[in-house]
Amino acid sequence: MKKNRFTYWFDNQMSKGTIALIRILTIASFGAVVIMGIIIAIAGGSKGPGFGEGLWLSLIHVLDPGTVCGDDLSNVPFILGMLFVTFLGIFIFSTLTGIICNAIDEKVQELRKGKSIVVEEGHVIILGTAGGLFTMVSELIECNANHKREALVIMDDKEDKDVMDDMINDRFPDKKTTRIICRCGNIADVNDLKVCSFDTCKSVIINADNDARTLKSILAVTKLLKEYHNDNAYITAVIRNEENKEAAEVAGEGYAEILSFNDIMSRIIAHTGRNAGLSVVYTEIFDADGSEFYIEEHPEAAGRTLSELNRLFPVSTVIGFVKADGAILLNPEPDLKAEKDDRLILLAEDDGESHMDASPHGINEDHILKEYYKEPAEKKDMLILGYSSKIKYILEEEDNYVASGSRITVALPESQALCREEIDNIKLKNISVEVVECDIYSRSGLESLLKEENTILVLADNEEGMDDETAEKKDAKILLILLQLKYFSETRGYRMTVTSEMLKTENQELAEIAEVNDFVVSSNITSLVVTQICQERKLKAIFEELLRAEGSDIYVRPAGCYIRTGEKTDIYTACEAAARQREVLIGYRKTDKETGEIEIVTNPPKSSEVLFEEQDAFVVIAVD
Repeated sequence: MKKNRFTYWFDNQMSKGTIALIRILTIASFGAVVIMGIIIAIAGGSKGPGFGEGLWLSLIHVLDPGTVCGDDLSNVPFILGMLFVTFLGIFIFSTLTGIICNAIDEKVQELRKGKSIVVEEGHVIILGTAGGLFTMVSELIECNANHKREALVIMDDKEDKDVMDDMINDRFPDKKTTRIICRCGNIADVNDLKVCSFDTCKSVIINADNDARTLKSILAVTKLLKEYHNDNAYITAVIRNEENKEAAEVAGEGYAEILSFNDIMSRIIAHTGRNAGLSVVYTEIFDADGSEFYIEEHPEAAGRTLSELNRLFPVSTVIGFVKADGAILLNPEPDLKAEKDDRLILLAEDDGESHMDASPHGINEDHILKEYYKEPAEKKDMLILGYSSKIKYILEEEDNYVASGSRITVALPESQALCREEIDNIKLKNISVEVVECDIYSRSGLESLLKEENTILVLADNEEGMDDETAEKKDAKILLILLQLKYFSETRGYRMTVTSEMLKTENQELAEIAEVNDFVVSSNITSLVVTQICQERKLKAIFEELLRAEGSDIYVRPAGCYIRTGEKTDIYTACEAAARQREVLIGYRKTDKETGEIEIVTNPPKSSEVLFEEQDAFVVIAVD
């Protein structure tokens, strides 16, 4: 029974890990030293070494086996005792060395697995390595470039830490001022997530590959933010199925900004299909490389209207106000003046770049048209090639902007024919939809759909949880369609305006040979939007305002609607011409008469002068 108790006790101690083993060995070695010190003191009598000297002799024999060579060989009992202590020391310290080496090795392996706690403050956390990760990292590196010390933590359980480190280092050899820390763990497990230091983080991006994992991760992160009382941090996440958006918002408990993938992409694709070059505008304002939106305090702006402010800011465009109560006014009424505690919504090259001149810049009244001509909605025919889960949203968005009597033909290959019923059931006011089944990847099938004038939208179905191999195959089919369309344009004389959705940014570069008017890369655009919102939470409301049918949208309208064309006009005057129609000029589109090549410029310096021709256009934020 006593043996069983000892064995049970010993097993329990062993299960406690390295520290418990070291403690047992230490107690055993010092116990042996004390016992041998007592024996030496008793055996030596009054003339022999005392307890203290015996204790010291025992200790040095345990620590240094070589000490036994210097002992007095005439005292046999003493030599035997010291041999015993020496062998005990060899056993204990060799065991202890092995234990320590194993503990160090385990710690190194643990560090390689990415399990150690992150000690950072004000960092951004990305949970998941689904599509768009590299875009997010690139954007955050660019956003942090004008800050001295920033950190980004990435966690997922798909790869080991060293693999993730190599992947990031190979893709981003120059991280500028950003340190990137990779950790391995389940992004929906509270215990795994704790190593990311949610108590000191600034914001969290959830980049999971499906809605179920996104929802679980939102629940886990929300729990941690509440537990640590980090009310300044918030979550940004994208939901693919619109039906899951409300559940995600409930799970976030006010800590989360939830974006609908289908909603964002359908609106961008529909807007881009109507306005050539608009994809460049969206990319410019959503990414960190060009001009993007900032919310800044400028107390000296109080008492001035939006029009007056845009004549005071030489290198930035003021598009609205953030009120003291947090309300966002985008492209407000012309006579509304900024108040003392209002912040400005600016389109600028970088934060801190915006500044006000001492007095408003003059304008050329002779260049501004006295009567504004607004183009009415027109009937429009469009050809959509392929099916996408976003098609319902695209058709509904398009229906808000075209005149009654517009027609859209949706061509589906045989593999997507089952989607016909879904499209037939979409209720539209101004558009009639015809669904045809044909081989859109063959030359003859495509040519049967074309007319002399064509507005074409090529869609890709971005399925939930899709891997890279599947995305490559789908992009390859899109490339085939685009090359066929280019062939018809060059050899048969068909005139086309083509907008194509792609799944991977790398393939967009390959497709440029097809001379498509606009590319929309789904994962890239959504990643840009998410990254912007993770830096400034209120940007979500601005982006939603710009992408919905109600309120202020981005339009590309003929320059001749605002100013006299054929003469050089400075941007101050162009801004004033747009402001008189309650519109905000954020850029312009130049079109080459001979080649048709398009150049988009956003947030141009106000002092620059541009020769606008009839084919050129203003890019404006307007209420339609």
